[in-house]
Amino acid sequence: MKLTYRTISYEQHQPPLDIVESELGGKYRGNAWQVHYPRHIPVPLPNPSLKYRGVAYQAEDVRTTEREGMVRVSQQSQSQPSVQTPAEVTPEHLITVHTANICRVLEHRRQVAQELGDEQLLKMLELEAQQLAC
Repeated sequence: MKLTYRTISYEQHQPPLDIVESELGGKYRGNAWQVHYPRHIPVPLPNPSLKYRGVAYQAEDVRTTEREGMVRVSQQSQSQPSVQTPAEVTPEHLITVHTANICRVLEHRRQVAQELGDEQLLKMLELEAQQLAC
């Protein structure tokens, strides 16, 4: 298919789709309708050389990071490695990491409030730390 954008012509190649009709359908205002869906959804190949307004850049392949099951953990709050496989990630582990991150941010807020000399904010942050059991 030939396309043009701002006087620049280019060719778009779309792979053919194998369309399947489902059993779901009916009639609406006298016309029969049926749901169509592709039998196999093609995965586009990543384009390593991209350009935006003449500037080249690289896009990170999101599928690769999802496949590897990467979970980044702050090295300040955890002494474990920063990348874990999906088998190692459990709900309990995620709760522990989440709580540690909240406590780390809370501690940073405490330090800033202490530097500013804001006593009211310090009291509120101490109450919050007690509620979270940091």
